[in-house]
Amino acid sequence: MKFLAVVLLSLALVLEVSLTTIPFIFLVLLCLTVILKENWLFVLAFVFGLLIDLLSFKMIGISSSFFVLILFLVLLYQSKFEITTGYFIFISSLLGSFVFLVISGYHNSLILEPLLSAFIGLLMFKLLQKFTKPLIANH
Repeated sequence: MKFLAVVLLSLALVLEVSLTTIPFIFLVLLCLTVILKENWLFVLAFVFGLLIDLLSFKMIGISSSFFVLILFLVLLYQSKFEITTGYFIFISSLLGSFVFLVISGYHNSLILEPLLSAFIGLLMFKLLQKFTKPLIANH
């Protein structure tokens, strides 16, 4: 499962650095955290946050802090909200993408990109949920 997470995050890193400003790393981390609820995802969030900052020439630590904080909040509120639903993923990826884009300094499309991110996050969640269910059952 850890290998799958690293592969997905590596692909997201390449996409985010080279092609688009959609926060794919954030979306992958959010979906994996909601599905797996594992603490080792915090380490991956920190490492990939540092990598995205280094490769995109941003202030080092901003993305790491954001990723770790969001994952902490998601796991903190799992007892109050049902986090394994499409509604939660859509709203949290919409709000998280908006905040991440503002923090990252992308002020050009603050309406379209978070909406697109929310739909991509929802699609990614449904696909990961389908493909990781057999892997989680074998654990």
